[in-house]
Amino acid sequence: MKILLTGDRGRIGGPTRAVLEAAGHDVRGFDAAAGDDVRDAQAVLAAAAGAEAIVHLAGLPDDLGAPPADVVAVNVLGTHHVLLAAEAVGAQRVVYASSGKALGMLEQPPEYLPIDDAYPAVPRRPYGLSKWLSERLCQAFTERTGIATICLRPVRVLDGEAWEALAGVDELPPAREGSWHLGVFVDVDDVADAVVASLECPDPGHVRALLCAADVGSTRPTAELVAEHLPGVRRRDGAAYEPGSRQSLVDTSTARDVLGWTARRSWDNRNRREAALAVAEGGRR
Repeated sequence: MKILLTGDRGRIGGPTRAVLEAAGHDVRGFDAAAGDDVRDAQAVLAAAAGAEAIVHLAGLPDDLGAPPADVVAVNVLGTHHVLLAAEAVGAQRVVYASSGKALGMLEQPPEYLPIDDAYPAVPRRPYGLSKWLSERLCQAFTERTGIATICLRPVRVLDGEAWEALAGVDELPPAREGSWHLGVFVDVDDVADAVVASLECPDPGHVRALLCAADVGSTRPTAELVAEHLPGVRRRDGAAYEPGSRQSLVDTSTARDVLGWTARRSWDNRNRREAALAVAEGGRR
C-alpha cells in the first residue's frame, strides 16, 4: 500500500515508518524537520498524490514549548488539511494519532475506572482539546465521505530513551503536573504495531481506540495504587480488583476487537527495559 506518513521523523514516526516498510508498505514522509508544514494545504495535497492511505502523526506533542494558539492551529488545521487531501486523492483510510488526553486524562480525577473509549471527553487544556476536536473532524469526515478514519489514542508513550531513564525504577514517576497518571504507559513499538493494524484491518468506518499496556507501570498491585491515589473512584462494573493484580486502568478492548491489536510490551517483560536494567546494574558494580 502507498502511504503518506506525516511526522515520519518524530519520536513515534521513526519506529512507525520502520514497521510499515517492514510490512511491505511504500512510505512517503512529510515532516517539519524536512521543512514541511501541515498548515500548508497545498503542500499536504501534493505530498498525498498517489497515496492509498494517510497516517497522520504530525503535530505539536503537548502543551509545553508552544503557545496555545499554535498547538490548536497545527493540530486541528493540520488534521483538516490531511483529511481534505485524503478525499482529493482517493485514499482509502486515514489513521490519526490522537491521544488519551483527548478524554481529559490527567486534568482531573476520572469518573470511573478503567477508562474506556466511551468515557465522556472533557479536555480543557489546548493539547487535549486539539486532539478531541481533530477526532470530531475525523468523525464528520467519515460520515460525509465514507472514508475510514481510525483515531488512535496512545497514553504515555515510552521509547528507548524513556525506558533507559526508568532503569532500576519500580514505578513511573508522577506526571509533569505532579498528579498521579494512573500508572499508564504504552511502548512506542506497540503504537507502531497499532498503526499497521489500523491499515490492514477490515474497514471500521470511524473508530477511536485507546492504546495502553496491559499492566500498570508499577510493581505494586492496582488495588493498592487506586486506594492511595483515587480512593473515591470505583470500577464501572462494581467489582473489586483481584488481589495482587497489576491490571491496567485503561480498557483497550476497542483496539483489540476492531483492530486486532493488543500491547505486547509490559512493565516487567520487555527487552528494552531489561537491557537498560542490565546496563544500569553494570554501572553500579
